[in-house]
Amino acid sequence: MEIITAAQMREIDRRAIEDFGIPGIVLMENAGLRIVETVRTLPCTNVVILAGRGNNGGDGFVAARHLRNEKNVSVWMTAEPQTYQGDARTNLMILQRLEQPLRVVRGEEDLADLAGDLAQADLVVDGLLGTGVSRQVDPLYAGIIRLVNRMGVPVVAIDIPSGVCADTGKILGSAIRASITVTFALPKQGLLFFPGAACTGRLEVADIGIPPALVTGYKFNLLTSADMVRLLPPRPSEGHKGTFGSVLLVAGSRGMSGAAALSARAALRGGCGMVYAAIPESIQPTLAAQTQETVTLPLPENRHGRLKAEALDMLREKWAVCQVVAAGPGLSRDSDVMPVLAGILRESRLPVVLDADALNLLAKDPSLTRDREGSTLLTPHPGEAARLLNTTVEAIQSDRLGVVRHLAERYHSTVVLKGAHTLIADPSGEISLNVTGNNGMGTAGSGDVLTGLAAALLAQRLTVPQAARLAVYIHGLAGDHAAAVKGERALMAGDIIEEIPKAYLELTKIHM
Repeated sequence: MEIITAAQMREIDRRAIEDFGIPGIVLMENAGLRIVETVRTLPCTNVVILAGRGNNGGDGFVAARHLRNEKNVSVWMTAEPQTYQGDARTNLMILQRLEQPLRVVRGEEDLADLAGDLAQADLVVDGLLGTGVSRQVDPLYAGIIRLVNRMGVPVVAIDIPSGVCADTGKILGSAIRASITVTFALPKQGLLFFPGAACTGRLEVADIGIPPALVTGYKFNLLTSADMVRLLPPRPSEGHKGTFGSVLLVAGSRGMSGAAALSARAALRGGCGMVYAAIPESIQPTLAAQTQETVTLPLPENRHGRLKAEALDMLREKWAVCQVVAAGPGLSRDSDVMPVLAGILRESRLPVVLDADALNLLAKDPSLTRDREGSTLLTPHPGEAARLLNTTVEAIQSDRLGVVRHLAERYHSTVVLKGAHTLIADPSGEISLNVTGNNGMGTAGSGDVLTGLAAALLAQRLTVPQAARLAVYIHGLAGDHAAAVKGERALMAGDIIEEIPKAYLELTKIHM
């Protein structure tokens, strides 16, 4: 499902009206009816509808006209009736002819009356501001928004919660905290970017009759279960461990065997046939005890228990029988490790997954991925992304969409920018956003799990962009299953691994 900007939505509306001859008032009627359908699913009797001067207000008037036949409806406007224009004015005039009581919020006294209505309400429909707002909310609207939030009544937002920037997700001074947002045609970026995403509540995408030709072809996509089902690697009945591929995991150092173990276990849960854990020889006994299904490959190490250049000879032999190399978890930033990483990237034509310390080493020589023949997947968190671009975490977080696109271009790689609503960009310019996962996954080792899962999918012959998207989705879904059992506060990386089977089963049931 594509994700769009406010300008793109305006163009879609324009073309629907001008090129396809669909009157704007028909689109408004359809939008209002979609709001009514959502309201009807909720336990409510007294509904307050807030209608601003734009098309969102018009959608609210349509909803009021239908809901007044079955609910107690109060309509509050933000301006005098004669100031409304276009299709919104037409729908307002219908309400006037129906003798629907209409109130206007002009100042503090009216806010007190609105508070009285809200105190009796079961539900608020927010039609104050739409996707066209990009500057600070003016004081009148801000006062209404603060009042609604303070009263704590459930809110259904029309298209976008008032006060959220539709492109950036920034809060424009004050924003409605919606329980449900019914957005039209396609999701808007600001509904999925934080902090706006925290105001969205449950997101519903409603069809208002826009022709399908107008809502396809955008290069920013929301990952959905329907999309992910199609990416699941086949599992032939006659398959064996060779069928499902082998992962060469280059990871670990003295004191960091756990990172290697988590990645190895996640890869095995991810469905690959074999994992070879290439590790410093001193941690081999520890790793072998932590994950019995993994084949260990003890390698030469320096006096600090970290891999050194002599390890490359054994790695060359092993990657010849594997489908993917994953490097980084617990590897360390030791200068002796750099020749090992450089050798993998320069000599192997296999897909390579880089995470953690491998990314920190890559930041010292970006040409290692730009010049290689094989495909590369980078999985940085914001701190690692900042090092890859020689900037600050604040700069990364302020423009995550631009950053993930820039990383993919700079490093000629598919990039997973981890965080709340992880972004995935590939070298073709395609970008995806994932909404599975939760804050309990912000824990040590969670990224190591993702590395192993992505490697497993690559071993099963998905392309790098496909593996990245499916791995991120499954990782988040497994985290959601884990949080449902253990809560977000107590979640550990190992809990995510143990829920990968449930995540796969959930997708498989959809497929069936």
